[in-house]
Amino acid sequence: MKKYIIAILTLAVSFGLKAQGTLPMYFDCNSNINPPTGWTLSQGATGNFTYSTAAFVKSAPNALRFDFTGEYALAYWSGKADTITYWMSGTAAAGVTTWTGNVTVDESIDGSSWSTVKDHLNDLGVSTKMYSIRVKPSSRYVRFYYKSKASGFNMAIDDVTIKPAPAGDAPELQVSYNGQKLIHNSTVKTGNDTLIQLKVLNNSKAAELNISDIQLTGSQKTFFKLLNVAQMKIAAGDSAIVQVKLNATAEGTYNVNVVFTSNDTLNNPFTVILSTIKGQFASQPTLQPTALDVTAKAWRMNGKFTVAVGAESYLVVCSKGSSSDMPVDGVLYQRGQYIGNSRVIYVGTNNTNIDFDNIVANTNYVVRVFSFNGYGAYTNYLTTAPLSQSITTPGLISGPYYGSLTSADTMLVAKLKAIVRPHRQIYYSNFASYIINNFEARDTTEGKQILSCFYSGYHYKYTPPFKFDTMSREHSYPSSWMGESSQDSFNYSDLHILFPVNQNKVNAVRSNYPLNNLKSVTTSFYGGKFGTDSAGEFAYEPRDFAKGTAARANFYVCATYNRPGKAFTIPTDNQFLGANQDQNVLKRWNKKYPPTNWEIARMEYIAQSSVQNNRNPFIDNPDWACFIDFRDMTYIKGGDCGEPKPSSAVKTSKTLNVNVFPNPSSQNIHVDMSAFNGQQVNVSVFDFYERTVFETSTSSKSLNIDSKNWANGNYLLLIRSNNGLTAAQNIVKQ
Repeated sequence: MKKYIIAILTLAVSFGLKAQGTLPMYFDCNSNINPPTGWTLSQGATGNFTYSTAAFVKSAPNALRFDFTGEYALAYWSGKADTITYWMSGTAAAGVTTWTGNVTVDESIDGSSWSTVKDHLNDLGVSTKMYSIRVKPSSRYVRFYYKSKASGFNMAIDDVTIKPAPAGDAPELQVSYNGQKLIHNSTVKTGNDTLIQLKVLNNSKAAELNISDIQLTGSQKTFFKLLNVAQMKIAAGDSAIVQVKLNATAEGTYNVNVVFTSNDTLNNPFTVILSTIKGQFASQPTLQPTALDVTAKAWRMNGKFTVAVGAESYLVVCSKGSSSDMPVDGVLYQRGQYIGNSRVIYVGTNNTNIDFDNIVANTNYVVRVFSFNGYGAYTNYLTTAPLSQSITTPGLISGPYYGSLTSADTMLVAKLKAIVRPHRQIYYSNFASYIINNFEARDTTEGKQILSCFYSGYHYKYTPPFKFDTMSREHSYPSSWMGESSQDSFNYSDLHILFPVNQNKVNAVRSNYPLNNLKSVTTSFYGGKFGTDSAGEFAYEPRDFAKGTAARANFYVCATYNRPGKAFTIPTDNQFLGANQDQNVLKRWNKKYPPTNWEIARMEYIAQSSVQNNRNPFIDNPDWACFIDFRDMTYIKGGDCGEPKPSSAVKTSKTLNVNVFPNPSSQNIHVDMSAFNGQQVNVSVFDFYERTVFETSTSSKSLNIDSKNWANGNYLLLIRSNNGLTAAQNIVKQ
């Protein structure tokens, strides 16, 4: 899947405002989120940003993925670099051994003019390999640039190391504070340490470093005093201590520039900015920012504001409705943290393109912005009259999508399909990129994110990037019920019916059992339950939050994909375990649990032209489900919303135990089915993605299953006889 780049890289951009790194620099390339200091990535706005395939990865779990002309990774450092090593691979379709494309590795002194050090023109293999280059001592930038992408080919990069040049003959100035090497124009936050000691090292192996002057500059220089002489000579390999003392009496923040003039031609002059606190907190800002502008969609908000003179940073919080929650001085909050009922959206110096996640439709939000100065325990907020804006997210916006169609139209089923079926396919492998990364996941503290299990409400906390292990993709209308269940089919990957759930405690338990209200609970996990319904049939009952949404997802898939020879019905015509879904149960859930603001937001997101570009008509018009008989997808005149009717004799089912060994297994699995007493049974095995990997019918009391070609992982064995006897067993292949 290509990623859509908002603007192709213009190479004459000034990179001087990017943060510099210090040598040696290392990037493990495990994630595109928050790369190390000194690194800048351009990989487009959407799509897949990493590879986890072993052939493309040097160190687990990931390598960075580049799949569009103009994408790049760029490093910017202070000091002299020498050798750069990196692991790179071309990527292609299975069976392809020769890679096509052009990747260059370029160096630059100023970030504007580039020269190519290594040109990978059609020379990458399709497995990772280490490369090594050398850059000039004067270079401060290197970029790995996807100069030309060929159709069907991408590239991966992993484990980049930029090594410093060894000490040379020329004098070389290096300054550090508390053991941390500093770069030119870096800011040293000393807290309330008012006697600041800077270590000055001559990194030369031969020449003497001659510091001809040390100046204190800036508007607050009179509050500081240099305790050393302004001139000094430092022998090769030797060092000296420069002391600067704060002499202020009033509490607050004080800044001064320490400027070194020396005979180091590459670092002359060299400036360090000291930021020191007198007392308990930094100086409080006197002004709040202005001109807050928050725009809202049903699923997302974005904001910007005008900065305040004298403020260093800003705290942006969001609450549902008005709030009087105030930040506390001395606490530096994190995105995803709560202050009372207000969620922290942003902490930093940026004032544009502030992204609000975890937003739902039809909801009034109040956004407030506070100026603050300082850092860590010295943070000081201006809490008087914070900048504020109230905004309500939109709800359903179907517009002319359905034309004049109403539930009274006897051609409702056919017309719905004609409207909804044409849409853009998002491949199953891209579910995480589109749904989890852009909608479902929400930020929490420590750079982590939270993903909720749709059926149970379990909260999965993880460090990005997201991986399918604890969580999986659940077909609310199981793939084994589908008239067409190829993983490449539109219906298999349709975002309207796929939801994130816990794999072992929810997905494997629900399997392809019907959804229903339970009379007897066998097992439960958070809000999800498995057991038997009032008819004695096995079923899965999700939490109330998911019931109406799941019902409307089932209605949608039938209305969209049912066609001759490819039946999508409720119940399905696939008469295997879990095939007896009662449409009346779903219709009652549809009525009892109308679309939530979350469900509306999710649908509006999916309906974007850049995503799937179609709507679920049963969210826009829930009552339309009453006018469709989902057993054969015919029109019901007058409607039927599934109200309970007198039932016939109760049909009962019984669960049996079967013995599976060895389990875990590496090759062959033996299933002892003697509990079925030689009855004819249907046997199926489903993988992690609900795909059928084995299926047979037999009356034997035992069965051998060859599993040597299965991928390692968890599988579900399901057995059912014609008279309702069933068995289920988890299998592990290793």
